[in-house]
Amino acid sequence: MKPPADVTPEALLAAANEHQNAGDSAAALAAYERALPLLTPAEHAPARGRALFQMAQLARMEGQIPRAFALYDELLPLAEKLGDHRAHGLGVAMRGQLEFMQGDKPAGIQAMVRGLEELRRCGATEAEHLTCHTRFFSRRLPRAEFESSVQAATTDPELRRLLLAAEGC
Repeated sequence: MKPPADVTPEALLAAANEHQNAGDSAAALAAYERALPLLTPAEHAPARGRALFQMAQLARMEGQIPRAFALYDELLPLAEKLGDHRAHGLGVAMRGQLEFMQGDKPAGIQAMVRGLEELRRCGATEAEHLTCHTRFFSRRLPRAEFESSVQAATTDPELRRLLLAAEGC
């Protein structure tokens, strides 16, 4: 559904944020959906990236798993093209969590670790929180499988130590 000509992307994004802050994820997702066609990659790439990320998160919460994967898959190349390492790292990690929850635990952990590694490299504040999430997910598979996944995902010795030396978060 194409938004009316007089509606701005900024107004639609503001409405989406209001709905999201009020806990109405379905209405927020609908507002983002209306804004997305107006957020062209050429003119509004950063705003489009933020909208895609929020939409993916909301789709997850609404149980729209294929849609969430598709949104992450659109976000990741855009964030990479923009050189937005924070958005890319978060997208990789959150997509990894979704993979994990859908049953591909080793691939999910590896994606979470790769996202975490990127967030740490760019100094993103979310890195510490994502470390806790990764440790939490680690308790849902055999220790040897978690260790193997971490080893496969990163060569960063400090990140390996952080993830493998601690129990949970």
